[in-house]
Amino acid sequence: MNIELKDLSHNPVYAQVREQIESQIRNKTLTSGESLPSPAALAQKLSVDKGEIQRAYYELEQLRLITKQTGKDFLGKPRTEYRVA
Repeated sequence: MNIELKDLSHNPVYAQVREQIESQIRNKTLTSGESLPSPAALAQKLSVDKGEIQRAYYELEQLRLITKQTGKDFLGKPRTEYRVA
């Protein structure tokens, strides 16, 4: 998944992330069942606040383009995964 941030003064980070992921899903660059990076990992990669990524993912969930799956890892620690719907 490739996300590039552009002019932040006119288009907020969350909107750019949401639009780019939505476009990649609709163009089938991202396919059904494919995992997305966690909000923390993507925020770190883009050097932005995690809340911006969480908002983008929330809006994508509302559009039913991605799903959030909560479970536990092999050590029993809680984890959340995001996947293309």
